[in-house]
Amino acid sequence: MEKAEVEIGQFFRADGTLTHIPARLEKKLAVLHHIAKDLSSDAKYPEKELNQIIAKYHPDTAAIRRHMVEFKILDRNQQSIYWLIGN
Repeated sequence: MEKAEVEIGQFFRADGTLTHIPARLEKKLAVLHHIAKDLSSDAKYPEKELNQIIAKYHPDTAAIRRHMVEFKILDRNQQSIYWLIGN
């Protein structure tokens, strides 16, 4: 396992769902990047579709989306279309 995976393992249940969003920045970023692995770098996602992907991990899809935009993992336009940034 990679170091980041070991550090974030405590935040995921055996089924892959997130127990909670970590407070520490380093761990929060690792968790967000882990979730982002489900996204394609050449795809654009309407908010509803992105929510369906995020919901596999955590029910608070809005918080995860906001964090991903805030930490520049995702970008969005005014029509609420999201895409990965430079991954």
